Amino acid sequence: MNLEEAIRVLVLGPGRQFPALNTAGLRTLFHNDDDNAFRKGLRKLVGIGLIERVARGLYLNLAHPHMGFRGIGILARRLRPRHLSYLSYEYALSQHGSISQVPMVYIIATTGRPGKYATRYGDLEFSHTNRGEAQILRGTETDPATEMLIASPELAADDLRRIRPWNLHLIDDEMHQDAIADWERMLAS
Repeated sequence: MNLEEAIRVLVLGPGRQFPALNTAGLRTLFHNDDDNAFRKGLRKLVGIGLIERVARGLYLNLAHPHMGFRGIGILARRLRPRHLSYLSYEYALSQHGSISQVPMVYIIATTGRPGKYATRYGDLEFSHTNRGEAQILRGTETDPATEMLIASPELAADDLRRIRPWNLHLIDDEMHQDAIADWERMLAS
């Protein structure tokens, strides 16, 4: 792939609709390249800033419009595509108002493997959970900002108790009870 072809495909053409592309997706867009040309082309596109490497085999298409908070959900789903993941721990508790601190990391429980990723949309930290899918789906709802599942205040507190018990002191009991009541009202409406 040369620069002209990359711009035609990623900026002006069919690749523009994809905010994040894995290697197979890029291979489909640049199907005429042999393996060597494709690898060299990827390095060149990263070097000039047309795509950005997020993790092994996953790239952000920088020609795609900025996604805001939605980018976190898109990247989380692409980083753990065959696993159920949801925002939890200190991040979810902060969103619900159970703790006053705002974490600088999106902390995500996943049925997949743990890992940490620094992205232009924020730092993502995946923590493995042994919870079953039914239990996760009962205790989560879709967060409109990130378009991914977020734990209820009770589930997030239980996750914190299981995995990060040293941070339980962050939970304000009165604020947490209010958050649980708000969650239950939201589900009832």
